[in-house]
Amino acid sequence: MSVSLQRDLERAIDGEVRFDRVSRALYSTDASVYQIEPLGVVIPRTSEAVIRAVDVAARHGVPITPRGGGTSQAGQSIGSGIVLDTSKHLNRILEVNPDEQWARVEPGVVLDELNANLRRHNLRFAPDVSSASRATVGGMMANNSSGARSVLYGKTIDHVIEQRVVLSDGGLAHFRPIYRRDAVVGGDSIEARAYRDIPELGVRHAGEIERRFPKVLRRVGGYNLDAFVDPLLPIDLTRIMIGSEGTLGFIVDAKIGLVPLPKQKSVLTVEFDHLLDALAATPLILKHGPSAVEVMDDFILSHAKSHRALEAQRRTMISADGSSLLCVEFYADHADELKTRMDAVERELAPMRPRQLRQVVDAAAQAAIWSFREAALGLSTAMKSDGKAVSFVEDTAVAPEKLRDYIERFLGIVRRHHTTAGVYAHASVGCLHVRPVVNLKTADGVAKFEAIANEVADLVLEFGGALSGEHGDGLVRGAFNEKMFGSELYQAFRQVKKTFDPNGIFNPGRIVDTPPITSHLRYGAGYATPSPATFFDFSDHAGFGGAVEMCSGVGLCRKKREGTMCPSYMVTSEEAHSTRGRANTLRLAMAGQLGDAKLSDEGVLEVLDLCLECRACKSECPVGVDVARFKSEFLAGYWDRRGMSLSAHAFGSAHAAAVVGSALAPLSNAVANSRLGKWIAEQLIGVDRRRSLPQWTRHTLRKQIRDQGSGIGDQGNRAFLFADTFTDHADPEIGLAAIEVMTAAGIAAQVAPNVCCGRPLISQGRLSEARRLAAANVHALYDAAHHGHAIVFVEPSCLSAVREDAPDLLRGELQRRARVVAQHAVLFEEFLERECAAGRATLALKPGPGEVLLHPHCHQRSMGLAAPAKALLSRIPSAKVVDLDAGCCGMAGSFGYTRDHYDISLAIAERKLLPAARAMAPGSVLVAAGTSCRHQVADFAGVTAVHPAVLLRSLLRPEQDTR
Repeated sequence: MSVSLQRDLERAIDGEVRFDRVSRALYSTDASVYQIEPLGVVIPRTSEAVIRAVDVAARHGVPITPRGGGTSQAGQSIGSGIVLDTSKHLNRILEVNPDEQWARVEPGVVLDELNANLRRHNLRFAPDVSSASRATVGGMMANNSSGARSVLYGKTIDHVIEQRVVLSDGGLAHFRPIYRRDAVVGGDSIEARAYRDIPELGVRHAGEIERRFPKVLRRVGGYNLDAFVDPLLPIDLTRIMIGSEGTLGFIVDAKIGLVPLPKQKSVLTVEFDHLLDALAATPLILKHGPSAVEVMDDFILSHAKSHRALEAQRRTMISADGSSLLCVEFYADHADELKTRMDAVERELAPMRPRQLRQVVDAAAQAAIWSFREAALGLSTAMKSDGKAVSFVEDTAVAPEKLRDYIERFLGIVRRHHTTAGVYAHASVGCLHVRPVVNLKTADGVAKFEAIANEVADLVLEFGGALSGEHGDGLVRGAFNEKMFGSELYQAFRQVKKTFDPNGIFNPGRIVDTPPITSHLRYGAGYATPSPATFFDFSDHAGFGGAVEMCSGVGLCRKKREGTMCPSYMVTSEEAHSTRGRANTLRLAMAGQLGDAKLSDEGVLEVLDLCLECRACKSECPVGVDVARFKSEFLAGYWDRRGMSLSAHAFGSAHAAAVVGSALAPLSNAVANSRLGKWIAEQLIGVDRRRSLPQWTRHTLRKQIRDQGSGIGDQGNRAFLFADTFTDHADPEIGLAAIEVMTAAGIAAQVAPNVCCGRPLISQGRLSEARRLAAANVHALYDAAHHGHAIVFVEPSCLSAVREDAPDLLRGELQRRARVVAQHAVLFEEFLERECAAGRATLALKPGPGEVLLHPHCHQRSMGLAAPAKALLSRIPSAKVVDLDAGCCGMAGSFGYTRDHYDISLAIAERKLLPAARAMAPGSVLVAAGTSCRHQVADFAGVTAVHPAVLLRSLLRPEQDTR
């Protein structure tokens, strides 16, 4: 059937039809604990393509699962039939009416991108889910999402005005409020039946709806029959579509209401010793009209310790470990109103003795707090053992005044099952995400999963709450709907499904007729995590397989507006090119779920090909999934099984090429850059002929230092400059500038006796050779590090190799020594700023450019070293330093040189970096520490970017200039 289905889809629709094994695997998971491999994937370009896909699926009797960002935590966006992905093409903002405060959008538009577009009108779409950087509006309608500020704005259902919906008979309905006399009631179409049946069901069951529907804001389970109990109101079938989880129809566009942006905002953070004290404070806070009250317990806060950037933020928010934190936000027209309200809350809470209260009015500091809160979803999964904090009972909601007692009972259930849980989210509306730690790879763990779910469902009923408060029913809560709503309403829900979808085309098994919650688990009892032999040390994850399984599918890697992760996804919008997609593919291949070894190998290689090894995922993913390292490890095994490619030989041997190139310069440069030389390089190893190549020099850094004798660097050896390959053989001026600036600042510096860092070898998967270089560098640098001397790098990628990769490539005593070297390995900007700030160095600079545009290298940013670079450059008198936050430059070492990657390398650079370079004002300067970054802007924008050391040397005051 799949062959004929694929053929019919390809003939019928304008879009991409994928039935290959890897694509099906990529769409078999979302952010839930479930896994279902579909028959195929369709990525429609138009609403007409959706209609035709529904028609083809109906004729073949194959179900359809709508999918946006794939961020569902309940399993709504996976299915056994056809997955229709709206995120790549059906993502347009069709119309905005700022005067009437509405917009018309397609379902695949991402919330953050929508709101960024609306900001110029001083408007936004109100529901603000923490996954806003990748959540689609279609998915928000499907789940009736809300977010942190629902106490003020309500849910998605409160902001949808109209919808166009493809129904299961292929009809395209336009849903909006319609007076009953105008409703479509004649005929036997799905639309006509819906206009007859749904209002009748609401009126007939009004009494039971009043008795059984929870009296809380955050009820999204079941179908919204409560919107149809009043026969005098217009019929609005958008009310039944919202929250229907794709089970009733396929929304192809919607008219949504907008709200004005707040004029003034502030945040009051309230730290308590205990979570229950924080929850007891919430009803008191609500009397003062906050826009949000969010809570995070110690379980969530403590998991930030393993994440460099989040740990730095955590330390600013709490005074001690073991705390729970409330983040209380206020909106107002005037700033003085905010102060008055925060002071009033502080007075009211004083008898409860909070550990610390902090009023935050700075916009950047507020943004950092909310960014940390949004990371809570990922942090809750940041456990390196098989036991994970699992999303299955995390969506309950009770009245806020009952919340403290409810959570006390809830945590009692968790303790009785001999486990722990993380707690966070929306205290303002009584909807807390509680995630018990369960090992779903064992029979005992699966039984615990089921037992806790049943006990929590009973507890929710006892407290008059909702089992589904935000993330929906899906596969994890649908099975409890009859218990939650009673048999009468459950049969009414089944009638809703039958009216809209009599043949079960749309996302069957959600909301009603759901299989047991232990069906379709991603792992399940008896699952064994593969643990192959590796070059890198993955022991902190219990092996390579455990490291790969850290990806839980939250999908932060699908963000596009900020940060660096993931460069190729940002320009392709392909699931395969997200960090999640790559980790999932590798996990499935290792588990033998991608077919035979050859298919598995080739599938993983194809998916990993566009990983630029920028390492942004290591720092920006909440659980630190490091796909760059995964790629290197995979390539090492691939070359061992298949034989190494010529390009891997060539690109991995960059140091040898540099040595030969310098020895033969300038002849080597002339030959390499000739038409014939470029043609040969393109044919043999795939170097795109449009690329400029490094210019080797006979006057290497080491040679120039030797020629200068003892004039530089013999004053106490406080700093050793790591002479990396490109600085030594192509850009010696950078190394000389770094030494001269450090010397001028009072730091004795000399060139270290290092060998190549091994970065090119690591990138190409030549890990046995990289290990030998790592050992050689340990032998060469250990004495200096052991005596406390800094080993200073001017190239961030080389620092990353020595600081992050070398210790994990080595074992035993060598590994211990490598860690000592790593502790003393520093970036030039990091080191000089640290020394100046501590008063151990003095840098006297004359005024320079009025504006310095800083483009940190990806590895520099991933190691948290953009801030010291900006601080150091800010020491230039009168200079305004702007961090471009342009993401990856797209070159990424050898990646951007190849013919296969040229176009995507350019597209990545064109996102932000190249436009910023071309738009530089006269007198401004672009600063980039990375060799790749400087080459990229030179090749594509014709702009010369300078290394920070070179800029600083040009601004040394005469009395400090050592030249």
